Amino acid sequence: MRQERAERTRSALVMSAAGQFDRQGYERTTLADVSRRAEVSKGALSFHFANKAELADTVQSFGCAKASVWLARLREREQPALQTLVDMTHLVVRQLREDELTRAGVRLTNERETPCESPLHLPAVWQAAFRRVASDAAADGSLSPGRSSRTVAALALSLVMHEQIRSRKVGDEAHGRLADMWSLLLPSLAGPHACGPLRPGGGDQIGVLPVSGWR
Repeated sequence: MRQERAERTRSALVMSAAGQFDRQGYERTTLADVSRRAEVSKGALSFHFANKAELADTVQSFGCAKASVWLARLREREQPALQTLVDMTHLVVRQLREDELTRAGVRLTNERETPCESPLHLPAVWQAAFRRVASDAAADGSLSPGRSSRTVAALALSLVMHEQIRSRKVGDEAHGRLADMWSLLLPSLAGPHACGPLRPGGGDQIGVLPVSGWR
């Protein structure tokens, strides 16, 4: 029971910190703000986290872990891998729109100048997942044989980052813009084994996945 309570407190502190980092940034966020928002004493916060840097590391780690889990689940779907890549970009854009943990992860990555090779670099996690599924698309024939899977993965990441840079909090119109761009790109990317028309707006389940929160 005590361990469960400690885990709940830790999770509450991480989500509180994510909200503060998302809105205030790293420098302006204080541990007092985090503990107050989580309704946790400063003593309890210091028990779990020695300082703000450790708390920020944990927020970034949680964000990367969450992204890895959800992108891996999409990759397991039985559909052309190129469609999965499209779906992944829509999932990430939706997380940027709805999830404080994701937005905080990106903001902290930028403000703390996290190295690309660090496991705390959230866009690098996206890129790695995009590369894996783009390689799947080359293997299953849904990607045209003349296209480089690494280039297509980089293209997918650039589409996502365009929406992130365009507005700190991605609006509802982001999915429409993303679908429009994929509509232009897919005819030149799809291979002979794409198994019918691909959906530039993403699969049917993307809009109902529970993307906010820690898990």
